[in-house]
Amino acid sequence: DTKERRMIRINIPGFGLLEIKNLVTDLNGTITDSGRLIPGALSHMKALKERGLDIYVVSGDTRGVLGKILAQDSGIETVLATSAEEKRAFVEEIGPGQTVCIGNGNIDVEMFKVARLSICTIQAEGAATRAMLNADIVVPHIIDALKMLLDHECLVATLRY
Repeated sequence: DTKERRMIRINIPGFGLLEIKNLVTDLNGTITDSGRLIPGALSHMKALKERGLDIYVVSGDTRGVLGKILAQDSGIETVLATSAEEKRAFVEEIGPGQTVCIGNGNIDVEMFKVARLSICTIQAEGAATRAMLNADIVVPHIIDALKMLLDHECLVATLRY
């Protein structure tokens, strides 16, 4: 299977082996700002898709834009999940040990707890303290999070111990 060979695979001293097949990202405040897609987010997500990741935007859809924000040909699946428990259940369904999650809100905490790697973004809409405390990494912007996944040395430098 081509995807098996193309997953992100990194051995991080002290943190262990990352074998990532799935990227799950929140929508509001994570890849959007006030309901508009953050410039560069989609192109970075597509670059990760080209490396073999399955990409999902999982959201409570507070602003009602989940179905409109991504082009249908983007290859990125959208999933409505209106609670932290629904987000966690989705991550458990696709394989938490092979999933990285990116988010910023309390609704993301439960998926952060089960994902192999979790990244909290702060950005203009802020981040919930509980999300930051349950993330493996905290970054100021979605582009920083996505670049880390594209540049494995950044992940090693941040997570090794």
